[in-house]
Amino acid sequence: MKKINWGALKSLLALRWKPGRDILVVCISWILVVCSLYTATVIVGAETGGGIPYFLLYAVLTAAIFGIGIPLVWMVIIQKRPLKDLGITKKRLFRSLVLQLVFSIAILTGGFSGLKLPVMDRLIPLICLSLAIGLFEAIFWRGWVLMRLEEAFGFIPAALLGSVLYALYHIGYDMPLNEIAFLFFIGLMYSVVFRLIGSIFILWPLFQPGGQLITLIKEGLELPLLASLGFLEVLIVMGLMVWFASKFLKKNQFRSQTTKQTQGFIGTKTV
Repeated sequence: MKKINWGALKSLLALRWKPGRDILVVCISWILVVCSLYTATVIVGAETGGGIPYFLLYAVLTAAIFGIGIPLVWMVIIQKRPLKDLGITKKRLFRSLVLQLVFSIAILTGGFSGLKLPVMDRLIPLICLSLAIGLFEAIFWRGWVLMRLEEAFGFIPAALLGSVLYALYHIGYDMPLNEIAFLFFIGLMYSVVFRLIGSIFILWPLFQPGGQLITLIKEGLELPLLASLGFLEVLIVMGLMVWFASKFLKKNQFRSQTTKQTQGFIGTKTV
């Protein structure tokens, strides 16, 4: 019989109090994301200027710059920490994808059952939107907010506080309070699922985007087919941002190793 991993259980239940600069940056990024989202959705609106200002504020500023850019700059460029500390890792990738597929089938099947899908030229933009915003939410809410909160306070407080922040974030969508309260429990579910592996690939590209797609269809959101290209471009930009961050890490590691070898060589020669 397989032994209980008491170390993992202890880590899961551990409580701590180690708030630092990371938490301050998390708070700043949360405020920026919510404010820019509220500006896009409520103040500007999706119909203004043919939807271009809305797209720039929502997809580019909120998701790409504030949602992905701030965590990458802080963790990788400033802190010199690996991408796995944002949940971006290939470790246990196959297991992550298999579990994601299982959760998607078990939880999303009921949501899609009986749901009337829009025609294809209306459905494709919603899928592209869900993929782009789903990646932003997986990295920002789980890899960035949840993992920083867990480092500071432990998993249970992190899951609770992170889910509160996730629910309140939907103020930016001008959602009613009853829906915001429900999203607290959705945030808890995503937090627990993410914690199983510690990788965003247990949530994306099926599970979290699938849930968002169901919501978009139920709300009757309609976007022009051309919007698909815009969201795909944002998705590519996000991927490039992560790629450049990984290259920066490798270059920085190479420099560090070269410096150490040079110092060792000089020290040996001096002796």
